[in-house]
Amino acid sequence: MIHLLWAALSIPIIIHLVHRRKAKQVPFSTLRFLQMVDQRVARRHRLKELLLLALRVLLIAALIGALYRPMVRSATFKGANVPTAAAIVLDNTCSMRAAAQGALCFDRARRAAAHVLEGLKRGDAACIVPFDAPGGAASEAITGLDRLRDELNAMECGYGTAEVAGALRQALAALQRSRTPRKELYVISDFQKLSWTAALEELKNALPADMPVFLVDVGRPVGSNLTLAEADFPLSVQVAGAASDLICSVRNNGNADADKELALYVNGDKVAQTRVALAAGAETTVTFAHVFAQTGQIAGEVRLAPDELEPDNARFFTATVQQMLPVLVVNGDPSAVPHLNETFFLELALQSPAAGGPAVSPVQAKTVIEADLLKQRLEDYACVILANVPSLAPLAADRLRRYVPAGGGLIIFTGDRVDPAAYNTALSGPEPGGQGLMPALLTEVKQADSGGQDPGFRIRSLAGGHPAFRGIAEQMETGGARVQRFFSVAPAKGAGESPALVELDAGPLVLERKAGSGTVLLCTTAADLDWSNLPARRFFLPMLHQMVYYAGRSAQGTDRVSVGTPYVLELPPSDEPVEVTFYGPARPEEQGKEAPDAVLRSAPAERANRVSFQGTTRPGIYRAVYSVGGAEHVRLFAVNVESRESDPARIPPEEAARMLGGASVKVVQGPERLALVVRREREGLPLWDYLFALAVALAVAETFVANVLLREGEAGSS
Repeated sequence: MIHLLWAALSIPIIIHLVHRRKAKQVPFSTLRFLQMVDQRVARRHRLKELLLLALRVLLIAALIGALYRPMVRSATFKGANVPTAAAIVLDNTCSMRAAAQGALCFDRARRAAAHVLEGLKRGDAACIVPFDAPGGAASEAITGLDRLRDELNAMECGYGTAEVAGALRQALAALQRSRTPRKELYVISDFQKLSWTAALEELKNALPADMPVFLVDVGRPVGSNLTLAEADFPLSVQVAGAASDLICSVRNNGNADADKELALYVNGDKVAQTRVALAAGAETTVTFAHVFAQTGQIAGEVRLAPDELEPDNARFFTATVQQMLPVLVVNGDPSAVPHLNETFFLELALQSPAAGGPAVSPVQAKTVIEADLLKQRLEDYACVILANVPSLAPLAADRLRRYVPAGGGLIIFTGDRVDPAAYNTALSGPEPGGQGLMPALLTEVKQADSGGQDPGFRIRSLAGGHPAFRGIAEQMETGGARVQRFFSVAPAKGAGESPALVELDAGPLVLERKAGSGTVLLCTTAADLDWSNLPARRFFLPMLHQMVYYAGRSAQGTDRVSVGTPYVLELPPSDEPVEVTFYGPARPEEQGKEAPDAVLRSAPAERANRVSFQGTTRPGIYRAVYSVGGAEHVRLFAVNVESRESDPARIPPEEAARMLGGASVKVVQGPERLALVVRREREGLPLWDYLFALAVALAVAETFVANVLLREGEAGSS
């Protein structure tokens, strides 16, 4: 019956027609001038009356329209009370741990997700898909909303990194399996650029045109954020009694200058500290020179003082400090005369303590001839040095091709007995599962002109920043070094274009190649005085020691991974499965009660015995405990957050909406507005409030026109 009220619009019109005022006739002698004035006044009065009529008509129309309770609805509206399925894609990557005004971004994200669940009714369904959801897992929209609320309240932000595309695929698949008429998709994120990759655009066609998509931005600018991007030992081997350099890379990823304390902890004790002051966007390197007094495994941490993004303030590391470093030296040109022996200077240097190191050389060198190489178990040595070995037997070459990728070090010194074709064939072919070992192919010997007063090739450049020379490059007086002969080289397949570590004025002297977990260093000259005077120079001893420390294999091997990356533990050969218990860093709620994170059993194979631990979900020091041969073994390894998670670069939510495509994608700034936006999507935008407000404004205007403007006109006309 409300439509009958529209007839009430005629009431002000009738009143206007009936209540029209007529001019009062007054006799007067001369009317010509008064008639001109009366015409102008009458026109103004009629305009005011028409304005009053329009206000009264609009007032009644607004009141009647408000009684209709009109709504404005989007193109994706399916009805106010139809069953709904909502998929919530929740960003739980490490960047969501950024704090602003006392609250984490992840807390804001959970609050936004709670608003979505609160807006659902009994019988509606929902699911929550985190960014780091396993790729093979399937999500289902369930009607148990109370259970979802409990899961949301218990959910913790992760420490890893993930792309939004994978989680979106799972959410869309869950919505497709739901039979509810209305489906909604929510993506709640800080819109860190790292997670929003080009893979997102592949989902454009997968979004139904009638499904609303809400992009909820819970991110905030980060003010103070110093990031500890890396903390690592440049040398693979740490020796008790010698200074070990720990290189720390620090960046300021915030938008404000920062000045924080940086501290080094070893086995839980603070052993050093310094201050780091950086302007916004700047970076620097800090070096801790620590002397390990004891041997064995150590657990360490470098930590910055707290700021707005806490997880990237720490880097964890482990190291195995050794008392003696076993090195195998293969003599390719033995001699009964000691100083004519090919390995004379090598043995002398390796058995002497390097400057700044322990009183006794930590290198335990064992020298064998070429024929005895096959009798050695290479896995017992941290490094193998070939000194003028003519060629390698196929079996010896095969063992080296397995030893180096497994983490071993290989240093090759050439000489007059070396057959370049044999080396190129034996070590340039791909080792199983990888590339060749030779950093470069040996070609021909270059001979210096002996006619000059100071014959020989000079050292032109040295990579002082390389770990093999860091700390000693400044003291290496290379000006007097001369090389009479060396092998020229050609690029080896798969070796890349890495520059020479030491360069002569006529070609490279020392080259490097990484092969799997191992390192190969090639010296194109000999280790005796026949080809150069390098062995007689003072820098030869520290240089050789540091090359061995760099290329040599640590007793513990690979000891660190990133959060979310499986840790593969290599075990001693065994015919039976080995049970390994993994302990992670203590959680706050454990209160000193240690509980294992996982107990796994290895699967022995023909050439491997290993377990893969998947539970690297949080940063810190982990411990693996197992027994082999009746003896218990403990292996420490470190898990760190991805330093790229500290990158504050964000993608504008509008750009993310463009990547997803479709007019149904809506951007919501913060959880505070989400409840209102969702309610409008599900119910529409109510207009009656606005119509009532308009009616009030029209009533005020009508009163002003009727009682002020028209009375002024009447007073003027009289």
